[in-house]
Amino acid sequence: MRVGIFETTHFEGAYPVIRLFDYGSNDITIFTYEDSYRQFQFLFKDEMSKYQWVVKAHDESKYKFIRRIYSETKSRKLELLYLNTITDNYIFYSWMVRLLKGSRIIVTLHSINNYFNHKPALNLRRIVRTIGKKRLIRATKEFNVVALTMVDYLKSKLPATKKVHCIPGAVYEGRSDKLQPSKEIINLVVPGVVDARRRDYDLVFQLADRLEQTGSSTMITLLGGIQPLFGKSVLEKLISKKNNRIRYYNRPVVDQPEFDKVMDEADFVLLPSTIHNTILDDIPEIYGLSMSSGNLFDIIKHAKPFIAPLQLRVDPFLENSCLRYESVDEIIEVLVALRESPETLASLQTNARVASEHYRVNEVRSRNSDLFR
Repeated sequence: MRVGIFETTHFEGAYPVIRLFDYGSNDITIFTYEDSYRQFQFLFKDEMSKYQWVVKAHDESKYKFIRRIYSETKSRKLELLYLNTITDNYIFYSWMVRLLKGSRIIVTLHSINNYFNHKPALNLRRIVRTIGKKRLIRATKEFNVVALTMVDYLKSKLPATKKVHCIPGAVYEGRSDKLQPSKEIINLVVPGVVDARRRDYDLVFQLADRLEQTGSSTMITLLGGIQPLFGKSVLEKLISKKNNRIRYYNRPVVDQPEFDKVMDEADFVLLPSTIHNTILDDIPEIYGLSMSSGNLFDIIKHAKPFIAPLQLRVDPFLENSCLRYESVDEIIEVLVALRESPETLASLQTNARVASEHYRVNEVRSRNSDLFR
């Protein structure tokens, strides 16, 4: 089968899609932007030549690139086009979907409410985005979401004739586990771009202060670049507080090799996720229901146990490696309990590996047999 996969920014989420379609005699073409292409080079290394790459030129407009995707899809006779991330120009993508009648097209929705709940505003760009999203939903017959907790929610928004798949944002390919796992949590990692809309960094600062006071050996690493607008206030606090318990990266992007290294060395992952947020156009989204935290896919890929807010919905496979909290006090209690019970920590680490086994390539393919035959 001739497959096209389009990705703009979520290169880490497109990686599993590429891996899943990479079987048998499939011929795979990947459409992407320059920044993501750079990260794909880290991810695929010597395997880059297995795929056909169509990369947006630096001076090429997004509109022209969409036209090029359309032309390449036609000329290469792609049987399936997988649009993994659409963040703008919705009207033009809807136009492309309508015109590519000979190709099976799947669109991933990362923020469901943004496509169905619209707020009127005297803002021309927002009006155009709203029209484009509505047209894209009408034109598309098949959709994908990245978490099992989102499937029924999207189905409730769509006519029964439209199909919803669940291709997760990560696959598990095994990692080089520590030869001697820590008997306490030394490395606590908060993965993801530093963005105050998506994560509760005040909680992280409170936790770091408590760790400092108690003399704990636990270190917190904010493993992600700083979002230029919504991470600025967090960066200012990091600089002013100078808390010795927090490590961070004062840069826009953490390259994939460094990210993977730190995740592999982590003892536990902390998800200080906000549950309700408004990322775009004042439309409320709910993590775990209308959108998913990308951190969960880092957990899957690296097979790590994690601490998450009580209200955060996660895939059922992950529950046995997850500890819940409602306050900083409860996180401290968890860390103390795990320090005093290393066998419990070891059990959670084992559970994390068992959980990730459900995201092996063959497991995901078997759950989506109508896509991967």
